[in-house]
Amino acid sequence: MAIALILCAVAAIAFYYLGNTYRKLQRNVAVAKSSGLPVIVIPWNTFSVFWLASHTLWTPLVKRVLRFLPAFVHGQWVDFLNPEWAYTLGHTPFEKLGKDVFLLVSPTLTHCFVADAEAITQITTRRNDFPKPLEMYRALDIYGKNLVSTEGGDWRMHRKLAAPSFGEKNNELVFNETLHHAQSLLGLWAGPDGHGNQTIVDPSSGAMNFALYIISSAGFDVRVVWPHEEGKRSAERKTEGKSMFVGSEVPAGHQMTYREALSELLHNIMITLIIPPGYLPKSPFKFHRTVGKALVEWGQYMDELYELKKSQVASGDATGGMDLFGAMIRESGILDEKSTKLQKSDLLGNAFVIMLAGHETTANTLHFALVYLAMNWGSQKRLQDDIDNIVQGNPISKWSYEEDFPKFFGGMPAAVMNETLRLMQPIINIPKSTSPGRPQQITLEGEQYTIPGGTHIFLSCSIHRNPKYWPAPFDASAEDKARDVHRFRPERWLVKTKTSDDSVDVNYDDEELRGPSGEDTSSQLFKPVKGSYIPFSDGFRSCIGRRFAQVELVAVLAVIFSQYSVELAVDDFASDDEIAKMPKGGKERREVYKKACDRANYMLREKSTSIITLQLRGVTIPLRFAKRGEERFVFDE
Repeated sequence: MAIALILCAVAAIAFYYLGNTYRKLQRNVAVAKSSGLPVIVIPWNTFSVFWLASHTLWTPLVKRVLRFLPAFVHGQWVDFLNPEWAYTLGHTPFEKLGKDVFLLVSPTLTHCFVADAEAITQITTRRNDFPKPLEMYRALDIYGKNLVSTEGGDWRMHRKLAAPSFGEKNNELVFNETLHHAQSLLGLWAGPDGHGNQTIVDPSSGAMNFALYIISSAGFDVRVVWPHEEGKRSAERKTEGKSMFVGSEVPAGHQMTYREALSELLHNIMITLIIPPGYLPKSPFKFHRTVGKALVEWGQYMDELYELKKSQVASGDATGGMDLFGAMIRESGILDEKSTKLQKSDLLGNAFVIMLAGHETTANTLHFALVYLAMNWGSQKRLQDDIDNIVQGNPISKWSYEEDFPKFFGGMPAAVMNETLRLMQPIINIPKSTSPGRPQQITLEGEQYTIPGGTHIFLSCSIHRNPKYWPAPFDASAEDKARDVHRFRPERWLVKTKTSDDSVDVNYDDEELRGPSGEDTSSQLFKPVKGSYIPFSDGFRSCIGRRFAQVELVAVLAVIFSQYSVELAVDDFASDDEIAKMPKGGKERREVYKKACDRANYMLREKSTSIITLQLRGVTIPLRFAKRGEERFVFDE
């Protein structure tokens, strides 16, 4: 009897839950259909924390079950079971629906996906109508509030604090630090003799460290010594004037080196977003406790650096404001006794998100650019020729930000960067929203549509593969035109549309909120339709570190390819001895290299997923660097 009652209670609860869920779905569908936009109905929210964490387990099961169900149950909704569909499917779902904006409706939430430049421009310029969904960012308040996790007046305060730091002085510092660390990175990849031709099993690791060390130096005035260079550059301690110089020794009062704490924290940042930071040191799992310790250690390093930079700024030290952190302290007014809303936690909170945003996105873009260039020798050769024409044989020590960066930014280095960001946008869905009870109208091709209130909006990376905005070469065959939008072809950017100054200022509503000057691409290159190219988002809340990243990426590409070529490693298909016996440029080498290219393309397509940013997960694409002229796989195109 008791078992029967329990079963009845469970059945009643299940019946109530299913009925309530169905009523919510019906209500959401009715509201969505009144928008005028295409509507896709899905049984559950595929962007819930549960589904994001476990969809790889459930999706194959759901698809197997669907084989045994009637045809009316099937539909386009199955495409959206994978939260990464915008990257894996590109623009195809929009083409099937016949509209570049559509609603995906579940019982708990409605999502709006946008791959239309006109709509994106409206959404990003009407920031009060389409705010960020802040609940997605509260976990970033580990060290304090910041410009990512705030809106309205609080956001303006944080933006005014951080924006002036990203000026030309800092850009020049980024350029010079990139030249320094890029040569160190080459020393790691090319080996002690500098000739290269050694397999780098995990190039993403080196790229990640490179980006960490750049943001440490240009962002926080901390020079991190590369492990393979420990002891080789001790003289720099006396000459480079850094506020902090860190290596493999654990300083007094610490349990981790700066390098260990920073790498551990940033490489495992999702743990701090899932588990409250206060619980990490108490976790029964050693891995969690290590991340918790790193979180505390980096905070301690930042406290020490804050006090040091504060004293530098207070004493009028000229170097005190060159890096981002020093500039923020100087601009904050926190040193004055006058009233200010800003607190130390605001500075540390913004320092943290700048560090977080400034390393992973840049590192992944560099890594993907190297892989694409290794698979496209023609583009790589054109990049090298362009760099040669720009630097005219001058050694790297003679390069300057003022003279050389504008030329790099108007040529193939920037074209390679732009094309990599087009294909491998770091954030595949940039989130916006409409407030509950506040539906918003948008205009598409002269017609009005309504996005319901309480909708989560995603500006989709699918727009980067929308043929409407990315035309194929005029003389390409029909088949090539269809494939072109998916191809790595940096040459598509080499179209002069202006002859004016290299960068065009972006005017925001408030001079103090402007952040980095210049648009997303050089005026000397192809200029996409406004809203169609969004690797740094767009509008008022676009990435404040955009120019920082651009300077870093074009400079590191220039350093690498002024001296070296990059190739895919083929160790799994042929040994070095076997390759040496094959005629250069011959069929045998071509076949071996095609296998490596096919594998790399598969990895990029199937193994790139997002946690915070899009990157390879669980696999690597090994590379080799060779002195120019010593390549093993050069083929006539």
